[in-house]
Amino acid sequence: MAFDDEYRALHTGAVWMDRSPRDARLEVRGPDRIEWLHGLLTQDVATLAPDRGCYAAYLTPQGRMIADLQVFNRGDHLVIETPQIARSTLLSRLDQFVIMEDVSLADVTESLGCLTVCGPSAAASVTACTGVSGADLVALPEYGQITLGLPRAFVAASHAFGVPGFDLFAPAGDLGIWRVLLAARVLEASAVLVETARIEAGRPRFGLDMREDTIPLEAGIEPRAISFTKGCYVGQEVVIRILHRGQGRVARRLVWVSATGVDAGSPVWQPGAEVHAGNKAVGSITSACWSPACAGLLGIAMLHRDAAEPGSTVRVGSHDATVQRLP
Repeated sequence: MAFDDEYRALHTGAVWMDRSPRDARLEVRGPDRIEWLHGLLTQDVATLAPDRGCYAAYLTPQGRMIADLQVFNRGDHLVIETPQIARSTLLSRLDQFVIMEDVSLADVTESLGCLTVCGPSAAASVTACTGVSGADLVALPEYGQITLGLPRAFVAASHAFGVPGFDLFAPAGDLGIWRVLLAARVLEASAVLVETARIEAGRPRFGLDMREDTIPLEAGIEPRAISFTKGCYVGQEVVIRILHRGQGRVARRLVWVSATGVDAGSPVWQPGAEVHAGNKAVGSITSACWSPACAGLLGIAMLHRDAAEPGSTVRVGSHDATVQRLP
């Protein structure tokens, strides 16, 4: 299928993708699960009602990222989803902090899968799969969930790709019928489309744009990932010091860089490509695509703060590019 057809479907209809191998999933059970996880993550887990969720980060005591993740309150347990690259480290680090708490952790990546449907008409396709009304689906807040008839199955609202979206979680063996139904209705998204949509949405991905040496404020995820009203969490002291003593200034920051007027067939910037301001290297590309939205190359880049001001001009390879703030 041509990329243009996929992209058009994403923005005028719907596409689907199987995220089961792309991301990892953990289950947290036990009576102390919410209080325990609340004390570790940057986001307020304690106030999550059943069928609600949040985006959060898990940090080292030095304020560096171990992982970013989504948390879903399933009532009698929590489901955590994180990029596959963080799977073993996250499980190991979380397990170290189960001391006296009545908490159990399980890696359910292989047994609990996830299909994502996104686009303006995504709700209609999800209704066809699940029977949940379109009105109930579109009323969900981001990370909000509706329990489905299959054991452990639920649908959650997602904004990860810049258009309305829904994640369908279910035991891996039960996803087959949904794959068939979706394939009969909408296009399956290629890996290129998935990355293009993510980059155009300005959503950094751990393992690409954010790594284990990244502070959340450098990635600009604090409005979504950090609660400034909750109690203590691992790494909080560093975050608060930067915000209160440093007025939020960090040495580097993730931004968009765009070069318009570049043909679709042109080589895409590669991760690690140097970004220059004048003759000085000021950072590097972390992920990039050819973007129909800007009719040119679009990248996420980690730049020195002096070069990260919106509207600044930088150079990537042979292209002049403009710096823009991520949403």
